[in-house]
Amino acid sequence: MDVQNKRVLILGMARSGVAAAMFLRYNGAHVIVNDKKPLSEVQDTVNTLDKIGIKTVAGGHYEELINGVDLIIPSPGVPMDIPMLIKARESGIPIISEIELGYLFAKSPIIAITGTNGKTTTTTLIGEILKNDNKNAVVAGNIGVPLIQVVDRLDGNGYLVVEVSSFQLEGIQKFKPYISLILNITKDHINRHKTFDNYIKAKMRIFENQDKGDFTVLNADDEIVSGFSSITRGKVIPFSRKKELDYGVFVNNQVIVVKDEDNIHPICHVKELGIKGSHNLENALAAICVCWICKVNFNSMAETLREFRGVEHRLELVDVIGGVKFINDSKGTNPDAAIKAIEAVEEPIVLIAGGMDKGNDFTEFVKAFENRVKALIVMGETADKIKRTAEINGFDKNKIKKVDSMKDAVIEAFKFSSEGDCVLLSPACASWDMYKDFEERGRDFKECVRNLRGPYETPPKKEKRGLQKMC
Repeated sequence: MDVQNKRVLILGMARSGVAAAMFLRYNGAHVIVNDKKPLSEVQDTVNTLDKIGIKTVAGGHYEELINGVDLIIPSPGVPMDIPMLIKARESGIPIISEIELGYLFAKSPIIAITGTNGKTTTTTLIGEILKNDNKNAVVAGNIGVPLIQVVDRLDGNGYLVVEVSSFQLEGIQKFKPYISLILNITKDHINRHKTFDNYIKAKMRIFENQDKGDFTVLNADDEIVSGFSSITRGKVIPFSRKKELDYGVFVNNQVIVVKDEDNIHPICHVKELGIKGSHNLENALAAICVCWICKVNFNSMAETLREFRGVEHRLELVDVIGGVKFINDSKGTNPDAAIKAIEAVEEPIVLIAGGMDKGNDFTEFVKAFENRVKALIVMGETADKIKRTAEINGFDKNKIKKVDSMKDAVIEAFKFSSEGDCVLLSPACASWDMYKDFEERGRDFKECVRNLRGPYETPPKKEKRGLQKMC
C-alpha cells in the first residue's frame, strides 16, 4: 500500500489511532487525527502528535474534515454509523480499520484470534508457546499493542499473533490471516451491533478472505462457531473438550490429545494445565490447534501449558487478607465471561459486578449465583439493573449492596466475607462508564485491595451458615 503524500483522516486518539498516525506520517502521508473528546482531555496526545507534524482536531467529529481525504481509519471505539462515516461512504472514501492497515504492511503471516471470551488469554498463550519453541512471534492487536505498531518487527520470518475484536473486523477489506481462530460466540456488544446476528456476521469476517492454503480453527462445542466449518474456504481444525473428534484436538480420559490422519499424540493431563477452569481448558485446546499447525514440538507445547499462569485482569489472584482471597477478573466484560469466572472459583464468593450497559440481559448471569455467590456488590450504570434482576430471581436483597466507587465496593465486599471466602471482581460489563478501559478498572481494584491492609486487615470470623439459596 502506497501512502506517500496521501491525505489520511484518523478518528480517535487512543492507542491504535496514535500508532496508525505515527506509522503513516513516517511513511510520507499527510495525517489529521480527530477525537470527539474536548481538547482538555486529550491535550497530552495532541502535544505528542504536534511535535512530529501531525495535525489534530478535538471536540467533535466534524463532517467537513472528510473533504479532500483519500482514506479514513476509525479507531475501534468509533461506531461505523456516525454521520461523518455515513457521508464518507456515500462519497466513496475508503474506510478501513487499523488491523486492515497493519495487514497491508505486514511481511509475516498473521494468526488472528477472535471470540466473545478468552481472546486475550489464548492470544498470549499462543505467543508464549511459539516463543518457547524458538519461533519468532509478536503478540499484538486488541490485546493492547496495535498491529501497525509492530509490523516492522518481523521480516517474513515468524508469526504475528493478533487478537481481533468485532469492532476491528467491521473495517476490514483484504485482511487475510494464515490462521484464523474463533473461540466462541455469545451475545455481546448489542448496543454497538444492534442485533446478535450482526455481531455474529462481524465475527465471521475473520475468515472471509481465507482460501484453501489457510487454516480456520473452530470450537466444535459451540453450535454457532462449529457451523462456520461449511462456510470457510480454509482448512478446518476443530477442538473440543466435550467429545472425541475424528481429527483435531480434544480430551480423552482427561488427557489432551492431538489426532491427525494417522495417530493420536498425547500432550498433557488436564490437571497439569497452569490455567484453571473449563473455559481455560477450551483456550488451551485452541492454542494447541494453532501451534500444531505451526509445527511446534509437542513436548515444548506441554511444557509451556504447565507453566503458563494466565494474564493480568483475568482470574488474577491479587492478595489473601484475613483468609479471604481477592481475585481480579476485570476482563470479564460480559455476562458469559463473568459466569465462567464464577464457575472457576471454588470458594464461596462475594461478587463485585456492574459497569457500562451494553444492552445485555443479566438473568443467566444471576442464575449462576446459586450455591456460589453469598453476597453481591453492584456499581456503575448497570447497578440497578443487576440488583433488580438478582432480586427477581430470588437473591436476598439484604445481601446486595450498591456503591459508587471501587474503594467502597472492596470495603463492603470484605465486610460481607469470612475466612475461606473469595472476593471476586467480575463485572459482566464494560468499564467505560467509570474507567478508560478494563485494565484501569483492574488496577483500581488491586490498589483498593492493597489499601485494605491495615485498618481492615483483622481476619473476619468464619461463619458457619450456608450459602445464599436462590429460588
